[in-house]
Amino acid sequence: MDQAILFDMGGTLDGDGLHWLDRFGALYADAGVRLPREALRLAFDAAERFAATDEAMARAPLEEMLDRHVSWQFETLGGGPHAALVNDALRRRLVAEFAAIVRRAAAVNVEILAELRTRGFRLGVVSNGCGNVDVLCADLGYAPYLSLVVDSRRVGLFKPDPAIFSYAASRLALQPSSILMVGDSLDRDVRPAKAIGMRAAWLRGPAAAPYPDGSSADFVLQALSELPAVLAARERTVA
Repeated sequence: MDQAILFDMGGTLDGDGLHWLDRFGALYADAGVRLPREALRLAFDAAERFAATDEAMARAPLEEMLDRHVSWQFETLGGGPHAALVNDALRRRLVAEFAAIVRRAAAVNVEILAELRTRGFRLGVVSNGCGNVDVLCADLGYAPYLSLVVDSRRVGLFKPDPAIFSYAASRLALQPSSILMVGDSLDRDVRPAKAIGMRAAWLRGPAAAPYPDGSSADFVLQALSELPAVLAARERTVA
């Protein structure tokens, strides 16, 4: 029986199965900025590299984090054929709209975490973060329900290395077999968690991504809000 549940942050607790790159692509398009996927990917990856080592990012709450990320995207886009498309008004719009998406998801997810905690589960976050995952958990209202936060930058272990999940299990002082990992990535969340004996749920998301390996996840969620009912049904079956 599961005693603890671990969640990914980016794409899971902050967006219900939607990757940051895809969310930015949709927001640029909504603003009338049509970027080729390759150009967006290049700008996004450059921003990710800056975020991984930037000291201010390691202390940033949500809006500041997004502002820095978008500014770094613009540094790449501003040096190419899309320079005329990026400006301060677009930066402010992207930050505000992305933050609104995250905060809407967080309002729902706080209730999910509260219910799971009340039902006796120990909860935690395991994330490839920028050093500020604990700040985000506090900012979004998750912190009161969490027993631990594992931020890859802080602990020096990174998904998909199964060692980061072993580290989380040791921090909880639980056997991996009593822990469920919930994440939006089969490669970074589901498979490495299962490699050390955890159960795993794949958050497939609203886009219904293809499920190439039917044996890798113990169950599949279209939305995180499905989790409490899925766990309750399993408890009834086991009982």
